[in-house]
Amino acid sequence: MKRQRFLTLGLALSALALAAPQRYEVRAFVNASGEVGGVRPAFAWCDAPDRVLAVTQPANDPRTTAQPVTLHRWLKRPQPESDTGKLTAPYLLGPSEGAAGSVYTRLSFPDGSGANSNFYIRTSNVENIFDPAYKMTRVNEFRTPEGSFRCRYQPQAVFMGATAKRTVIVWDNGRAATYATRNFDGTPGVYVTGGKVAQDDLGPEYTFQSGSHTYLVKFHPYAAFVRVQRGGRTLRTETFLAYSYSQPVQEQP
Repeated sequence: MKRQRFLTLGLALSALALAAPQRYEVRAFVNASGEVGGVRPAFAWCDAPDRVLAVTQPANDPRTTAQPVTLHRWLKRPQPESDTGKLTAPYLLGPSEGAAGSVYTRLSFPDGSGANSNFYIRTSNVENIFDPAYKMTRVNEFRTPEGSFRCRYQPQAVFMGATAKRTVIVWDNGRAATYATRNFDGTPGVYVTGGKVAQDDLGPEYTFQSGSHTYLVKFHPYAAFVRVQRGGRTLRTETFLAYSYSQPVQEQP
C-alpha cells in the first residue's frame, strides 16, 4: 500500500512539473559601430516611431547606484544631408524606482548636471519575463533631452531587432515560426509564416520562404543580421543596430 501511495505521489509531482509554464529570459544588444565586432550587451533599447535608441549595459547593477553608460541614437529618416542620424553620448544610468506598474531608471549627465532632470528609461513591472505569459519584457519609453519616445512592443516575439532600414520580428511558438518587417521608409513590410529553425554553437538561425524569396535571420551575442535572397542570389544583408532575443530558462533539476 505504501509503495502505491509513493507511486501515486510521484506521478502527481511529475504531472505538476510537466504542467508548469515555461519561463523565458531576454538578452539585449547594441551594435555601436554597425560592423562585425561592435556588438555590446545593452541595458535596454527602443524601437521608437522615428528613431532607434539603445543604452549599453553598465558594469554594475544600476538599480541602486548610477553607472556610466553610452546612449546610442539612430534617426530612421535623417533630415539634413549632413546629419547621418547617429548620435553617441555618455550618461549615468540609475538608480531605479517603481511607480504604478513601471520601473523608472534615471538618466543623468556624467558631470552631475541634469540629476534633477526628468530623463529616464521606463520598463514594465507587469509585462515582463518574470511572468511566464510574456517572452519579452516591455520597454515602454525612453525620455532623453531630445524628448519622450514610446517603444514598440511584441510580447510573444522570440527576436526583435532594428537595422538601418527596418524592424524585424520573429515569433516561434514551437510549432511554426513567423517573420515580419516594419520598413522605416513607409513602404509595406513582409509577413511570412512556416519558417524553419536550425541551431549551431552560436545560436539559432531562422529561414523563411516566400515564393522565390528566402529570408534568413541569424542572431547570437556577437552579431545579428538578416539576409534576403531571390533564386539563390543575395539581394541584401543588413546588420542589426540593436536587438533582443528570448530563450527558455533552463530550470535546475
